Amino acid sequence: MLYPNEITRTHLLNWRNTVVGEGIKPITWNSYLRHLKCVYKFGIDNNLLSYQENPCNNLFLREGRAKRKVLSNTELLKLDFLLKSEYNLPEILTPIWFIETLIKTFRYTAIRRAQLIKLKVSDVDLPNRIIYVSPEINKNHHSHSIPISDKLFPYIQKLIFELKRVNQTNDSQLFNLNLFCPVVRDRHKKTSEHQISYIFKVISRTIGFNVSPHRFRHTVATNLMRNPSNLYVAKQLLGHRDIKVTLTYIEDDVEMIRDAVNSAIL
Repeated sequence: MLYPNEITRTHLLNWRNTVVGEGIKPITWNSYLRHLKCVYKFGIDNNLLSYQENPCNNLFLREGRAKRKVLSNTELLKLDFLLKSEYNLPEILTPIWFIETLIKTFRYTAIRRAQLIKLKVSDVDLPNRIIYVSPEINKNHHSHSIPISDKLFPYIQKLIFELKRVNQTNDSQLFNLNLFCPVVRDRHKKTSEHQISYIFKVISRTIGFNVSPHRFRHTVATNLMRNPSNLYVAKQLLGHRDIKVTLTYIEDDVEMIRDAVNSAIL
């Protein structure tokens, strides 16, 4: 057994070679190393460890970028069809108007699950058709405005109407399944991330392929970035501060490149 102060770069390299040889992915190794590096930095900064340099430096592995998981047009059509078959749905997926509103919001706004459950009624501006994401619930701690598209507007409008009908205030949770779902016992609880995940797990099991909030986000971004001129639109809709993050949604499209070459090169 070695104490933290005895670990050398050679030990870490040997460990890396061992776990990579056992099939660990670079992204997982980098996650291990990132945490370990923070521990050593704390020890060095507080004179608990006698290192001149962090032994974890320059040991990260290059991560290949996996193709993002998106929903195809066929899968989106199947999802629409499922939502119209309300009499065959599990009870947790009722009322159907609420589930449709939830899914359409993910589909047409690319909002993150963690942001959606923290939205309040007051965050919706129906006259201007905007959903406001406050800095407190945004991943990058900046305010963010999401336009309510024409296809989404009727669903959000009905949601607001139903919330007011059951006497919810402006400070109430916007997407509270517990107020409407017949199988939920506690009407006073807020909808949690776990509940949203469970809903999508049931949807995925029912329809036969994986559906998730983040898959909708990837789908929106990837479809927008099939036309690179949509870069600004995608960046603003996704709420990215760094445009380099938005650029990662550009997928190889040979046909688009061919069309551009045919048009530009005489």
